[in-house]
Amino acid sequence: MHNYLKEKSVIRDRILVEAKRLIVEEGVCSFRLSKLPTRSKCSPNTFYSHFKSREDIVVALFVEHVNDILIKIDVLMDMDELSNREKIVFILMYDIIKCWSAEEGDVCINFLGVNPHIYGFSSSEYEGNINVIFIELKERVQELWSRSVRSGEIVSSKKDIVACIFSLTTVGRGSIAVGQNKFLRQHGHDNNGQDNRVETLFNLLCLILNTLQWENVQIVSYSKMLDTLTPLVSTAAGTVFRHCRLNYETLSEPIEL
Repeated sequence: MHNYLKEKSVIRDRILVEAKRLIVEEGVCSFRLSKLPTRSKCSPNTFYSHFKSREDIVVALFVEHVNDILIKIDVLMDMDELSNREKIVFILMYDIIKCWSAEEGDVCINFLGVNPHIYGFSSSEYEGNINVIFIELKERVQELWSRSVRSGEIVSSKKDIVACIFSLTTVGRGSIAVGQNKFLRQHGHDNNGQDNRVETLFNLLCLILNTLQWENVQIVSYSKMLDTLTPLVSTAAGTVFRHCRLNYETLSEPIEL
């Protein structure tokens, strides 16, 4: 297996750019694959040599998204000015920040990470590719936590560390799900231009991390996290937190309580 979507292809990249636009227009469950060859300025044969189904497109967009996360994780892990504790929190916050600060019309496709049944319908090469990126993510996480243990920063048991990682991951995934849920946006979970909810998520992650025994007491700064991550997300300086606009057709009908 190979993470071949790291290798640039002009035609494939052009197809994925148009696919993002089409998904915003027609919805992730409804976009018409037949439109993409013309919009991408390539022949049907060329198009179908890259993508054979809508699932292939969605998975490719997700892999593209995770490859970006892997690059940013490497950048953060190499920052000597950050402690391992800060790196753990900042890396968890990167995907949340990217999702919650998405511009109107952006496609934050990371919901696929908690919906594995979708990529089960993709072509074997795409399913294999997504398995590779999950392995790469796991390796990064293991290395980051191992550094904290080897350096003596964490003195908790392996059992407690694993439980902490599970809790952190649960909060992180839930935060992303809220950031991309059209129903929740319609019912007021949209921050209204304020970043207080993102700060609440940050504080919750820090609280969970503090359940472990650390050699030195250290307060992880919210402002430092923003200063570090803001240049790494596409919105750059002046990040305003608002939910992305991925169209979930199944959540389009409001529920009256």
